[in-house]
Amino acid sequence: MQPKFSPGTDETSTASALAPLLASSGGRWTLSSEGKALERSFKFKTFAKTWDFMTAVSLQCKLKNHHPEWSNVYNTTFIRWTTHNPLGLSEKDVRLAGICDALAKDFGELDPEPASREVKGLADKAASSSGDCCAPRKEK
Repeated sequence: MQPKFSPGTDETSTASALAPLLASSGGRWTLSSEGKALERSFKFKTFAKTWDFMTAVSLQCKLKNHHPEWSNVYNTTFIRWTTHNPLGLSEKDVRLAGICDALAKDFGELDPEPASREVKGLADKAASSSGDCCAPRKEK
């Protein structure tokens, strides 16, 4: 699967930053079936550690003005980075995936396991029912 970058993305530099994150190069992220997103599960010893990790990721989201599609069940969090507008993989997605890896290490991530269908399915369901999160808002 080849990445499908969002329009306006510097494909050369983003592909360079993406390569070491992918499982095919020893990383832990995989491309979605369409190549428009990066996906990965994170597992921690306890729910509290998992929640601390998610809180740290959410702070980075606020700083970078970007958000993931994610789901959490007990000590496992599934994260999908994609850009909705313009659609595809962007520099922010790749940068934040790398930040997630660093934060996971800081919070004591356990050995990785493949993403469970149940946790990934939660993210799929939430993303499909959440509406258009990234369309410009109209002034009232």
